[in-house]
Amino acid sequence: MIGGAFIISTNHVLGRYVGGEIPPMGLAFWRVTIGAIVLLPFAWNEILKQRFIILNNWKLLFVMALAFMPLGNAMVYLGYNFTTEINGGIIATAQPATTVLLAWLIIREKINYTQFFGVVIAAIGVLIIITKGNPLGLANITFNKGDLLLLIGITAFSFYSVMLRQVPSAISPMLILVVIQIMGALSLLPFYIYESISYKTVPLNIEAFMVLAWIGVVIAVIAVGMTNMSVLALGPNKASIGHYLRAVFTAGMAIILLGESMELYHLISVGIVIIGVILMSRAQSPNQRT
Repeated sequence: MIGGAFIISTNHVLGRYVGGEIPPMGLAFWRVTIGAIVLLPFAWNEILKQRFIILNNWKLLFVMALAFMPLGNAMVYLGYNFTTEINGGIIATAQPATTVLLAWLIIREKINYTQFFGVVIAAIGVLIIITKGNPLGLANITFNKGDLLLLIGITAFSFYSVMLRQVPSAISPMLILVVIQIMGALSLLPFYIYESISYKTVPLNIEAFMVLAWIGVVIAVIAVGMTNMSVLALGPNKASIGHYLRAVFTAGMAIILLGESMELYHLISVGIVIIGVILMSRAQSPNQRT
């Protein structure tokens, strides 16, 4: 869980670092395409064996792919064109709260009063970062569209995590990952083509290749695979508590690598969110996969 959180935090750094250089849809498309290419040779035989189960559950898998890619990763990469990397990393810590709420609404995973209190506290922490330390001025604030796009993205990630518990157990974690990536690439392809024609193409240089290799192999395969296994083993609620570590890792890398400054309200919001997530970790045992 910790290793996955650290690796995925580099996704936020890269999203901010390449913002404007590599277009967001291109970044998201090549992330899953490379990931699928890497995994496909290892998963091909299993795909053939489980093809009927996959076909019977294609609607569920396709909805998950939409949540994970166009509404998830693509929104995160797009959002980083308009906000800071520190803001993005801290806003991402709202994911446990949205996961707990969606798990309760969709699969009826129980939430106790302590967890609910944690959700409220974590939401306050995110509110502080969005309002730049002045929650009382919410009525007069103009929201940064990058922050709002990131909130859409992490909500979509939460939905994906919850729906993982609905996938039949006959479909292994690796098979889930490769099928979601293939479907994700197909769902992103029209947006990628449109972006390439109307806005900008992915540059053909060494830096772009290195970034795409990292997000396509290390993040899309290793980190997401670790996260999927955590969700399947622990349930979406408990597995989501590792997300608060991203804020710590992300903020540290932003200061060291990108030269961003840490404001007092960043520290306060991180502390509040961590308290909320710790309370949310007091979850019931997860529901079993079907």
